Amino acid sequence: MRDSKEDADFCPTRHTLLLRLINDKDEKSWEEFVYYYKKFIYLLTRRLGLGHHDGEEIVQQVLTQLWKKLPEFEYKSGSRFRSFLYTMTYNFVMNLHKKSQSEQKRIEKAIDLEAWNPELSPKNEISSRIEKEWKKYLSNLAFDNVKEKFSENVIRVFEQVNKGVPVSQISEDEEMPSNTVYVYTNRVTKKLKEEILRLKQELE
Repeated sequence: MRDSKEDADFCPTRHTLLLRLINDKDEKSWEEFVYYYKKFIYLLTRRLGLGHHDGEEIVQQVLTQLWKKLPEFEYKSGSRFRSFLYTMTYNFVMNLHKKSQSEQKRIEKAIDLEAWNPELSPKNEISSRIEKEWKKYLSNLAFDNVKEKFSENVIRVFEQVNKGVPVSQISEDEEMPSNTVYVYTNRVTKKLKEEILRLKQELE
């Protein structure tokens, strides 16, 4: 991850991580890419019905293929790349399923393969699914990044508010004024929005 000084100096016109990797294919950019996208690829494998071990195996296969194919990728937008990434992941997952008939039956019971198949399901539906997963992933990643900037107490209050716990109850449980609950929540919310924006500028 970059340090806070670099984050503060981030310029919107700077090449995104993906574009830098396509053009330069340097080790530093690749390490950043793996940090950000490895977890998302793994998430896709789980959505496609794989267990942890098989998911990790597919992640490594996808990353190896990406290292070879990224220089050939024509950059247009982050959304298009995520579709490209998903199709590659889907194909590797399906190849794994075909190796075991029993595994194939288990997967068919676990998920609707047709709905996730890029060739059978309408492109707008697949894109919608991918974008939904991406936004959720980006929000979780941003939250993980900002948590270290606050005390455990502040984060606990923020999480309780987001779970729908009444402010009055949090105030009583934490033995703090209701106004403090609002202040804590607003502080984390502001940082979270800033981090989501930074990630979007960097990755999309």
